[in-house]
Amino acid sequence: MALMESLVRVLASEAPRHNITQIKKVKLTVGALTHALPDALRFAFSVLREQPLFAPGAELEIEERKTRCRCRDCGADFAVEGNLGFLCPGCGGFAVDIIQGRELQIDYFEGD
Repeated sequence: MALMESLVRVLASEAPRHNITQIKKVKLTVGALTHALPDALRFAFSVLREQPLFAPGAELEIEERKTRCRCRDCGADFAVEGNLGFLCPGCGGFAVDIIQGRELQIDYFEGD
């Protein structure tokens, strides 16, 4: 709930800057490494959208992104699976850069 409340505060501060008085739709991108649970975000949004900031029936769309890494040794890009997924499947290297999965952002919002 606290995470969605923070996102709603951001929306409340940004909406007037874009001449939006009621938000109809919000799209979020949530990376797996954030450990933010999409179902929990949806539940929190269903409660918080009762505020005047949101139009009746305001929608929340969530794009979930899996964790992906790039091996520093061989350059292979790969998806992380399970707890041992940070090991390069190409060369077995442990030196990897996380290239996706840390996102937690408001992609856009729409309204009147």
